[in-house]
Amino acid sequence: MHYVLSDLHGVSTAFDAILTMIDLQPEDHLYIIGDVIDRGPDGITLLQSIQSMPNAALLLGNHEYMMINALRHPEDNWAVYQWYKNGCEETLQRFYDLIPQAREELLLYLESLPAQLELTINARKYCLVHAAPLELYEAGRWKDEREFAVWQRIPLAPPPLGDRTILIGHTPTRHVQRADWPRMRIAHGDGVIDLDCGCVFPEYGGQLGCLRLEDGMEFYSVEGSVRAGEAAAWKARYVQSI
Repeated sequence: MHYVLSDLHGVSTAFDAILTMIDLQPEDHLYIIGDVIDRGPDGITLLQSIQSMPNAALLLGNHEYMMINALRHPEDNWAVYQWYKNGCEETLQRFYDLIPQAREELLLYLESLPAQLELTINARKYCLVHAAPLELYEAGRWKDEREFAVWQRIPLAPPPLGDRTILIGHTPTRHVQRADWPRMRIAHGDGVIDLDCGCVFPEYGGQLGCLRLEDGMEFYSVEGSVRAGEAAAWKARYVQSI
């Protein structure tokens, strides 16, 4: 089985809850679409745990991108400021609790992360990226494709990318669902699925969401499991028009 989630943001309790629910087996694969760190307290521990998992793959998120830039280029005042204003304090403190060798190993791991992955599951093609597919990049605002892929926000109905479904995080789904639903859920759009259910924002109904690609089953750290048909009914009622 293939599972996808995003935006852990240092909340290890939510990650542990999802792992318990999906009962990840050695032959299964877990894809995490960036933003493991910052805002919550456990980002460094989560990074190290994911790095040690043989069947887990992490993609680069904008928070990992900021961490690399700030720590590799401490003389760059903008890079340091940008990371601080986006909630790096706990991450930075726990990073410096590590011995120097472990710090360097972690930074090398982050620098090796892909910005985008392609999957085909049951003849359905998926493009996994934290914020926006590389194919949509246009020179201008962003310095390169990698920065674009972790920062640029896209709607739930972007320009078409052939027959691929785009799986993203980055934008909490409360921005596209009606306010009268108490919990954020995975948002299915026209060729785009947003998995950022805001687990670091419980005051806004945040929880960690995880999607199983084989059958569309959804798993939530607070609500539990939701079948594809139930998720479709929720979308029809609570997701705003796109």
